[in-house]
Amino acid sequence: MKLLMKMSALVSVLALAGCVAPPPEPAPVVAPAVPVQVECGIASPPGCREPAVPPALLTWEQKMKGEADQAEALRVRAVESMSALPVKQRISGSKTTTTEQVFSSSQSPATRAMPVLDAVSLDLPWAAKSRQEHKDAMVAIKDIATMMADNRGGATIFVTVSPRDLRAKKVNTNSGTAPTEAGNPVEVKKSADKNVPPGIEHFVIQAKPWPSRID
Repeated sequence: MKLLMKMSALVSVLALAGCVAPPPEPAPVVAPAVPVQVECGIASPPGCREPAVPPALLTWEQKMKGEADQAEALRVRAVESMSALPVKQRISGSKTTTTEQVFSSSQSPATRAMPVLDAVSLDLPWAAKSRQEHKDAMVAIKDIATMMADNRGGATIFVTVSPRDLRAKKVNTNSGTAPTEAGNPVEVKKSADKNVPPGIEHFVIQAKPWPSRID
């Protein structure tokens, strides 16, 4: 009887020895933590999210581009009005310049830097003063100043000549202000500068700055 029990125990041990233990359950994979982005601002953390640009600033950016394009078209009109004249009676130099300005809106803390019209400059020769083409160019200059003044509430036309031309009394330095039809002031400031070549009137039509807050 004892022998039978020993044999049964031996068979059980052998049976257990032949069994393969099941593999352990794989450890669950923990998903990496997704960092929470915050909007950029003052003392922003690395990787911050730039706030969405509010529609008001996007619309304003298109308006700024349209204003600069309009000024450039008027500058080209002035140049072309004298382009058929002899070389010395044509506009000898001209350009439209922009400057970068940062705007904000009450819709969002976001700001946006964008190019805005700054000034238009043209050099008109005295030799064409009596020509209709010169008068047409002057109308274009007036239209530039009027557009700036009506858009921004004011503009200035700077007229600079050489000291030699001033002494020859080709031009006076009387300045003044006149309103546009909409009632916005256009100021004319005249002066002499040795950097202006004799025989040239240097015009700079300067726009009044925009306020930086768009509401």
